[in-house]
Amino acid sequence: MHAAIEKLSETLDQPRGSAGSARASQLAALTDRLESRNGYPIDHTTAVTHLAVAIGRRLGLAKEELAWVELGALLHDVGKLDVPEKILSKPTALTELEWRAMRAHVESGERRLQRVVDLPPVLAVVRSHHERWDGNGYPDGKGGEEIPLAARIVAVADAFQAMVEVRPYRDGRTRRAALDEIRRHAGTQFDPRCVDALQSIAHDDAAG
Repeated sequence: MHAAIEKLSETLDQPRGSAGSARASQLAALTDRLESRNGYPIDHTTAVTHLAVAIGRRLGLAKEELAWVELGALLHDVGKLDVPEKILSKPTALTELEWRAMRAHVESGERRLQRVVDLPPVLAVVRSHHERWDGNGYPDGKGGEEIPLAARIVAVADAFQAMVEVRPYRDGRTRRAALDEIRRHAGTQFDPRCVDALQSIAHDDAAG
C-alpha cells in the first residue's frame, strides 16, 4: 500500500524527494494502523479502492480524477482510528451514542489528513463519502451533484464491499444480493450513474 500511496502522491503533485516520501509514509502508516484494528475488516480498504477505480474508469474519468478517487478510497476510513475498538467490533446493534461516534469518523478523518496533504478533492472524498444522493446523509446533508463525484463513487464501492463482508453483527451477503440492494437505493442513497457503472462491471465480471 505504501508504494501505491507514494505513486499517487507524486501524480497529484505532492512534494518529490524526501518530503514526498515522508508524506507518503505518514499516509501509509495511518492506513496500516487502521487495518490492524479490531473490528475493521481485513482488506476492506484495498477492495473498496479497486472497485472505486473501476467505477471511475467506467464513467470515463480523466487520469487525475482517477487518482483523486484512488487516494480518497485508500484513505476514506482513516477517521475510524478515532472510533473506539469496542464500537468497531461490537457484535450487536449500536446505540445512538455509538452511532454518533461512528458517524464522526468522516470529519475526524478529514482533520487528520489536513495535517498531511493539501488535496481538497481527496479530503472531500473522506468527508463526503457518507452523503446521500437525496440529501439525507452526513455530515453536511449535501445531495445530488453537490456531492463531489469522487465521493459518490467511493460511497457506492464502500457500501457494496461492506455488504459482502462478514461483520461482527451479521453474515456477509452474496454479490448478487448486494448488487440488488444497491440498485434499490439508486436515486435515493446513491448516484444512479455510479450504480449503473457498478452493475456494468459486475455484468462484465460474470460474463468473463
